[in-house]
Amino acid sequence: MNITEGIRQSFDVISGNKIRSFLTMLGINFGVGCLIAISIVGLAFRDSINSEMGQYGSTLLWVQPDWHAYASGEQRTLLTKRDLAYFNSALPGIVGSGTIFDNTSSVSYKGNSTYTTIMGVDPAHFELFAVKIEKGRNFMEDDITHRRNVCIIRPDIESTLFSDEVTSTMSSGSDSDSGSGSVPTSEKGSDSSLGKIIRVGDRNFTVIGVTERMGQGFLSDGSDNNTVFIPQNLLASRIWGGPDIKYWVYLMKFDTPENVDLAEERILHYLDGKYGKIREEDRFRVERMDSYIGMVDKVLNIVSILILVIAVISIVVGGLGIMNIMLVAVTERTREIGVRMAVGARARDILSQFVIEAITLCLLGGGTGILFGSGLAAIACSILDWKFMISATIILGALSISTIIGLIFGIYPAYQASKLMPIDALRSDI
Repeated sequence: MNITEGIRQSFDVISGNKIRSFLTMLGINFGVGCLIAISIVGLAFRDSINSEMGQYGSTLLWVQPDWHAYASGEQRTLLTKRDLAYFNSALPGIVGSGTIFDNTSSVSYKGNSTYTTIMGVDPAHFELFAVKIEKGRNFMEDDITHRRNVCIIRPDIESTLFSDEVTSTMSSGSDSDSGSGSVPTSEKGSDSSLGKIIRVGDRNFTVIGVTERMGQGFLSDGSDNNTVFIPQNLLASRIWGGPDIKYWVYLMKFDTPENVDLAEERILHYLDGKYGKIREEDRFRVERMDSYIGMVDKVLNIVSILILVIAVISIVVGGLGIMNIMLVAVTERTREIGVRMAVGARARDILSQFVIEAITLCLLGGGTGILFGSGLAAIACSILDWKFMISATIILGALSISTIIGLIFGIYPAYQASKLMPIDALRSDI
């Protein structure tokens, strides 16, 4: 039987039973849609992770107290300057390092105030965590050495503290900049926060920079869009009240993965030898960026498998629906089958016709499922701010699954139709 003619006849049968065909395709539609959505979102997730890893680097490692090893209210063992000096001297391949302090405090400027996180960092912090300073500059070593009261703020803090001034500047600019060659008001007001003095707790700080807005990434330095950054030595002295500074976390970036492995081994050996354990548990834990990425990826794989199982069940149920409707079609079209056989159609022609109809139904369901799944994935990627990605492999895979389902679940009804005797088929309506 000619395949083109078989497809044409299949569309005639499907269009003649629109409602029944539509309901029959729903199972395949939802199953394939779920598979497509899972595949696209999975690709987008991995692309987002790889993008973040490209910014942070997979060779980032950090040391911090293992909070779970301590009882509630129990004093934690923290890192000291001597520990940090050991790490820097004994660990090869360090290309960057930094510490983080954080506290909460009030922040105000001319009547505008908020209560937020104050993070003490060093100049290397912004490079380690791929934080871009959009306006102004980073901290310099002179700022640290001379203990200057300078700060870098996140964009929401800028909006909260300086919104009145920006509005005022833009309004006055729109009145005065009416001639040709005038500077746009948005550019005039863009750096209004730089050089302003804000009150952080009981001290005045000069704003020297504003960072870019944080996205919805999986990895961060613990800050948000309301954070104020100040030099770490200022915050450390405020917290500890003297030269005996302790550190909650120490971050190191290495040149090669091999040096990360070596550093992890040496750090754990050093800390265990110096501080020992508490109730048979390590006082500190060493975490690696690549391990964190692997853990997140593993969770996604588990979720994907669970949804995949649901999608497969939906596809199988849809396939059973295809089989059921094709059996009904064989019964309804018994006389048609008899007429075809009487005028010379062979058993394999009847078999091919019904198999083609089943595959066509599944391909239509799979095709609309691809559109449905792609739409769901596009919405999810838009909400999560991920890059929408779809490949020819995904589409061809979905269409192949649809074809296989049509073949598997259509072959039995087609076989039943091909085995009808012409005389029995012709007198079925008598």
